[in-house]
Amino acid sequence: MPEKNRDIEKYSKDYISSDFVNEMTKYRKKKILEILNTYNPKNILEIGCGIDSIANYYKNFSNFTIIEPSKDFIKQALKDNNPNIALICDFFENKINEFKKQNFDFIILSSLLHEVKQPEKILNGIKEISKKETIIHINVPNLKSIHLLWAYKSGLLKNLGDLTPRALMLQQNKTFDIEKLITFVETNGFQIVDKGSYFIKFFNHAKMQKCIDLGIIDSRLLDGLYELIEYMPDLGSEIFVNCRLK
Repeated sequence: MPEKNRDIEKYSKDYISSDFVNEMTKYRKKKILEILNTYNPKNILEIGCGIDSIANYYKNFSNFTIIEPSKDFIKQALKDNNPNIALICDFFENKINEFKKQNFDFIILSSLLHEVKQPEKILNGIKEISKKETIIHINVPNLKSIHLLWAYKSGLLKNLGDLTPRALMLQQNKTFDIEKLITFVETNGFQIVDKGSYFIKFFNHAKMQKCIDLGIIDSRLLDGLYELIEYMPDLGSEIFVNCRLK
């Protein structure tokens, strides 16, 4: 059953109205696309698509299943009709038995694990529907990103790892650094295939958006922040792991 006390419709409205979301989403998708193009999967499950499914960009699939509980997000998820894309408005937990019948070779859990109150339950569900060869991509915000480390050392954050005001507004429940994410994933029955972080962000979302609005940062500099991860591999705004069943 879906988690109690989580207001999905409020979350979707707050998320859409948040500062810098579009830019961060763009670079998150860029990383996911790089990974998809590496593995070249054909039968994909996306758990939580937001307002813009990765199916709009990765085209080398045979079947693509999207499950998203927000009605607001579902309405905007796809740009074009495609008979090989199944769009389901529901919670993932409600469809596990149905998904067991499908042979997914890639599962995307993007920007979601940190938001649920019992993240081990969603991993257990993924474990139930995965095959030995299935690759699972998980990404979450990085509690040790350079902008949070800077805020902590400046005294703006009392404790490193505390939920920020934006995280609380979006009903988030947990924070991860790469070590915590790896440990959590491995404890719940998966082995790590690859890991990393992406997109260097020096300020919080609101301040990053203000820099764009004032013309201090443009698209070229944003692209540079994505490429800057080469020199700061652990300090990206978000972290990811690719994993499979042990």
